[in-house]
Amino acid sequence: MTASEAAEAATLMQGMREAQKATSAEAADPDEGWRQHCIDTYTLCASQKKPRWTGDCNACMERCRGQHQWPFELCQQGKDGRG
Repeated sequence: MTASEAAEAATLMQGMREAQKATSAEAADPDEGWRQHCIDTYTLCASQKKPRWTGDCNACMERCRGQHQWPFELCQQGKDGRG
């Protein structure tokens, strides 16, 4: 396993841990669907598969946690032929 593959695996595992936390939290409060939206969008952003995303996925995840909505103006699917 290369270093980039290990980093990708670690990112995906972190996303799964976040998803598990969110699932248990959503069971307590069904109005917290924003959390799953943030996690799902972060997973797409950080996956490094096409289409690639622009922006800092970690910073956007933190912002999403605070604002309860993904900041697409900062992190979005790649433009100018990169995606």
